[in-house]
Amino acid sequence: MNFCRNKSEVTVQLFDRTKDILPVWNEILPTNHFLQTAHLNIYEQAELPDISYLYALVWVNKEAVAAAYFQVINIRKYHLNTFELNSYQKLGWQLFANFSRTKLLVSGHLFRHDICSFYWRGNCSMFDVFNMYKLAIVAAQKKACTQAVLVKDVNNDLTPYFQHYAPDFLQLRNDISMEFQLPFTWKNMNDYEQSLKHKYAQRYRKIRNAWCGLTITELTVDETENNKKTLYDLYMQVSDKQSVRLGNLTQKYLPLLKKKHPDELRIWMVKEQEKPVAFLSAWVHPYAFDMFYIGFDYEQNERLQLYFNILFFSMEQTITIGKKKLILGRTALEAKARLGCSPRYLSTYLSIRNPLVRKVIFQLQQNISSKEGEWENRHPFKISTSLMKQ
Repeated sequence: MNFCRNKSEVTVQLFDRTKDILPVWNEILPTNHFLQTAHLNIYEQAELPDISYLYALVWVNKEAVAAAYFQVINIRKYHLNTFELNSYQKLGWQLFANFSRTKLLVSGHLFRHDICSFYWRGNCSMFDVFNMYKLAIVAAQKKACTQAVLVKDVNNDLTPYFQHYAPDFLQLRNDISMEFQLPFTWKNMNDYEQSLKHKYAQRYRKIRNAWCGLTITELTVDETENNKKTLYDLYMQVSDKQSVRLGNLTQKYLPLLKKKHPDELRIWMVKEQEKPVAFLSAWVHPYAFDMFYIGFDYEQNERLQLYFNILFFSMEQTITIGKKKLILGRTALEAKARLGCSPRYLSTYLSIRNPLVRKVIFQLQQNISSKEGEWENRHPFKISTSLMKQ
């Protein structure tokens, strides 16, 4: 059936809470899709600070055909770490955050990159689908009274339409996920080590030696609940060091997800003499090992090389469980390039109502520091990964 024929009446219905969403929402979605209300309700239960939600149901000629998920974040001064700003910039940010009451509409998910936040059904043209998506965004922005919209991790099929038919949206540059496609011949970490150039192999052995003497235990659902404060405290040590942190987790977040996804979400605790010093978590997809949130004791990080060992442990797990792709995400590009990861460029778009702020952001995007490309000079393998895959 063609939902999007000429003279169609398209309307958007918004909901604030999952319990108010009409049953037809779940009916149009595939089983176990992220947008099923049972999944969405977890994030409401987690009570993430400064974040509320909107759910948009798109109707065409009185038939529900699409669903969209939005987060609304109230911008606070602590969302930007000001330790690198001068005194005038710090004052300007504090005044802006304290008195502007700025809100950001996020179409996507601030704490996940592996989910689809907009789903449609039927045989609509992609241009019609794009227009439905835009209508949902406009309706959500109007209801939430937000000053900006972030469209995160856009569906590949919709990317060309944002590029050519959404002039008010600026594509964010250097939005990169660092990933590694494993050669099919690798059976263990010895194969990884043997593939490294001499200096990288030496560095690998030195870092791994710092990991000796630590115990690594995978947490069950109950253990995740029992250790939620420890996990949160270790996570916050990492979060507090980030220059930009749009939202923080709560102690409830990981236990709730682990309870809902006991097999897909895996969490490991790292201890030194029974004292927790780090943790890491990952989504185990059919196609990949996808690192999620981590945390570690910054005072012990240099001595134990905690961060780099977390990366190497992720590589080891990817090989051990037989996955062919390791996904390490957006941050610390150079560290992940040293591991051997390559960039996958993502599609994220930003629209800002205030013309002055929009101009400043555009200028910042145009003048991205050349230092951000230093990771591109990291080539740890003796031969290229494309040749290793053959």
